[in-house]
Amino acid sequence: MASALERHVGVVDYIGPLSIPGQKIKEKLSMLIQKISSIRTYPTRTRKAATFFSREIGKKLVGSKYDIIFAPAASIEIAYLETEVPIIYVSDATFSLMLDVYPIFSSLTKEAVDQENAFEKLAIDRAAFIIYPSNWAARSAVDDYGADKEKVKVIPFGANLDTEPAAEMVSGKTIDGSVKILFLAKDWERKGGGIAFETLIELLKMGIDAELTICGITPPSGFEHPNMNVIPYLDKNVKADRKRFEKTLIDSHLLLLPTRTECYGIVFCEANAYGLPVFATKVGGVPTIVNDGENGYLLPTDATGKEFAGIIAKTVLNKNKYTALNHGARDRYERVLNWDSWGNEVLKLAKEAIGI
Repeated sequence: MASALERHVGVVDYIGPLSIPGQKIKEKLSMLIQKISSIRTYPTRTRKAATFFSREIGKKLVGSKYDIIFAPAASIEIAYLETEVPIIYVSDATFSLMLDVYPIFSSLTKEAVDQENAFEKLAIDRAAFIIYPSNWAARSAVDDYGADKEKVKVIPFGANLDTEPAAEMVSGKTIDGSVKILFLAKDWERKGGGIAFETLIELLKMGIDAELTICGITPPSGFEHPNMNVIPYLDKNVKADRKRFEKTLIDSHLLLLPTRTECYGIVFCEANAYGLPVFATKVGGVPTIVNDGENGYLLPTDATGKEFAGIIAKTVLNKNKYTALNHGARDRYERVLNWDSWGNEVLKLAKEAIGI
């Protein structure tokens, strides 16, 4: 995101990272409180912290001539920020949606929930524009926080790739032997690992030669099969890991990720960059990335491995259908799911925000 801003929008100065006085000690204390009472507290997400952040940012703005304040995932930091500089607030979800999606926000007190909702509302109201990567998140801003529809914009995030694969390397894939299925995730349960495993078993029962590669996590005990390969976590900042990550995507035919919850999913953008049709669940922001029949298929969250196996079988057994999805995935990446497209759209908003 930062690189895209620097390439397409303008010179970027970074304010932060910011920390409150005694942050490390307060964080250790909050962890102790959670162990004792199961109540979660976040010392950097309080009214006092938000007020402190606004003062610190204000000091850094004094005497400067910034055109835009770009605030990604920064509802706390901008909630009380008084400035004449237009703010562009970016997030992949609202707090209301996050509360339902992520365990880190479970066990909050009612007071904390109310305060978080207040921060979200203040950030949305202060912003000249609010950018979300999905229609799902944008709808929540309007419906749950009364955001002005004219301020809410949907601009999909891109694939996090330092170097994109050449189109000729990934377009025109064919399946001549075993169907190579990729499950790419760091969370087995939330990403639907068990359903992916069940899908492999069902495909084999149907007589379809299939292999499942689990990349990013080691499955729990009980999920083993001769046709399943496990690649533990890969760090793309490490050259050897990055090369293995790239080869795994190039060697795969499709991405299978029956995720239970998902705000957006950069992994789906990366799959599209490599021409991999996506088979996932119709949840959260995923439908903004995957269009049925164009670059993959989305099934309901209650879909079983047998149902995923059925739609995959219909795809891989039809050469023309698979080829169309392969080309559709790469095309969607080139048109929408890349950071240059995102940066160009943000530039338009930035110009509008400052009146040029």
